[in-house]
Amino acid sequence: MIKLKRRRVTTQVPKRFQQPKLNVAASLLASHYFDYIAKGKFDFKSTSWKPAKSALKTDTGGKCAYCEASTDVVAHGDVEHFRPKSIYWWLAFTFDNYLFSCQICNQSFKGDQFPISGPILSGPTMPAALPSGTGLQALLTTLTLDATAMTDAQIAALWSSENADLPHPYLEDPELLFIYEADDINKEIWVRSTGSARANRALAAVENVLGLNREELRRSRYAGYRTFAILNKTLKYLPPLGQREVIKELRLQQGRTQPFAGMSRYYAKLWGLPGPF
Repeated sequence: MIKLKRRRVTTQVPKRFQQPKLNVAASLLASHYFDYIAKGKFDFKSTSWKPAKSALKTDTGGKCAYCEASTDVVAHGDVEHFRPKSIYWWLAFTFDNYLFSCQICNQSFKGDQFPISGPILSGPTMPAALPSGTGLQALLTTLTLDATAMTDAQIAALWSSENADLPHPYLEDPELLFIYEADDINKEIWVRSTGSARANRALAAVENVLGLNREELRRSRYAGYRTFAILNKTLKYLPPLGQREVIKELRLQQGRTQPFAGMSRYYAKLWGLPGPF
């Protein structure tokens, strides 16, 4: 995992998640809530968050925000609800609760799991029945979070009391939590903790909830690591021009759009190489 940047300008956030359409989404959300009270289940439609997919995929460079594998390789990508919509219903249409994930991480592993170490967030206070007029407008205000009007710090503060075990890659830097361990005998790379209490919780979460140390990922990471390591070892044998070209490639492999960039960045720092462009 690597740190992602939420692009909050109006030209980058899909119109579906800006006013006035955000109020329409909030109205639909309120209706879903009262349907849930009557029927005992939420009946969300993926068409409500599908417009976010393109922007989220751009943020990750086409990779899963969790495992960093290309979604063209591991599975098609989903708009993933970081906090599951089945539990945090009021965040179902919140752009800041979305990220781009492969179907394996999202559907085969994470599902509705969301381990926390603090008290669960309280949802908005809802009336006994759907109001109208000014009462409805006041209610809709509590059900909207406009990504173009918020900052990362504001969103992080809003959700911080829950102390989520999973790192939110838009709000927390995973590179401070994880290191990588090469197993050259089995040709695998394992994700490990940096050793802090926070990092240990995060590692347990990404292993148990996302399966980030599943076998196919360990082996795929190793294939990238092997190339990175060989390029690094050849540096001292090359003339200056060759060294510059290899260093350029090593920096490119750490880029946002590259699979397993978090791993490459870790080894670049470990081996004293320059970081990404």
